[in-house]
Amino acid sequence: MKNKRIVLELFVILILLINIVPISYASFINKTKHNDRISNFCVPSDDFYFVHLTDPHIMHKIFDRSENYKNQLSKVINYFSSIEDKPAFIVITGDLVSIGGGIIGTLNYRTFLECFYKKDKQLYADENYTIPVYTIPGNHDYLLRLNLINYHRFIDNKHTIRFNIMELLENRTLNDRYVIKHENLTLYFLDSGHGYFLKPWEIYKFRGAGLSYWFDIEWLERQFRKDDSIHKIILMHYPAVTWSDYDQIARNIDTFINLCEGYDIELVLAGHTHKSRVFDKDKNFYPNNVLPLNCSQYPPLHVQTDACKEGSFYRCITISGNDVWLNPSKQVQ
Repeated sequence: MKNKRIVLELFVILILLINIVPISYASFINKTKHNDRISNFCVPSDDFYFVHLTDPHIMHKIFDRSENYKNQLSKVINYFSSIEDKPAFIVITGDLVSIGGGIIGTLNYRTFLECFYKKDKQLYADENYTIPVYTIPGNHDYLLRLNLINYHRFIDNKHTIRFNIMELLENRTLNDRYVIKHENLTLYFLDSGHGYFLKPWEIYKFRGAGLSYWFDIEWLERQFRKDDSIHKIILMHYPAVTWSDYDQIARNIDTFINLCEGYDIELVLAGHTHKSRVFDKDKNFYPNNVLPLNCSQYPPLHVQTDACKEGSFYRCITISGNDVWLNPSKQVQ
């Protein structure tokens, strides 16, 4: 009888503790999966980290008199250029400027370049050229002309669209895309295209015109097959997984998602939504308060970061041995 009473009392105490100290299931799973290292900082302890920025939407001072958007971007760039533990590189996933075409685009891109240094056609965050900056266009970079002439002229003319028909047929090259390798990590940059709507009566449901099966998907799979890197991360502007049925790539979503899973991609970093969001392929949502996550112990995660233009937001990704750590979206004050 006494033993039963003790068991009953222990059970009641357990129930009370659960009610007093609520622990979300997602948080519990998160901590048990990587209790060997939980950090709220992006500075690495042993290997390296990089910074994800998106949607700075830079405008010339004619259109942004206070140069607010330029200042938001400069604040992040200057911060990471000045700290002791600098990032290995910085990536920007699209919408570099608010309007990319025509004379307006020319002015906007010139303003964007004022935030960086350039050497041998490569952008850098610092004057010593030690922190390279890699970009991919977004739908706003296409605006007015539905092309990337200004983007290629001012930002990146190393990965331009091929206009030669024979090269196009041989290499199956259409949108801008390229590969960057850093130690045990490979980054795949994909142009998810201009704004596009599937049905004329759904003009408000803009999607990204990519990805093409015969060009982008096939190219991506060929790269995966020959890549022996431990870690693989994809970067593009429009996400493949988000809450809405728009604001995502228009074509080959399922094919792309399955490809990421089949080749053990850790992360797909995107922007466009201007919100900090982390999903798996089944749209299970991981809020900011359960991060950091050890992505190597999860299926491919589809990540969107807060827009830089709305408050100098950024996200750090740490590469530590066999682990990739996704940190929360943060803000430079």
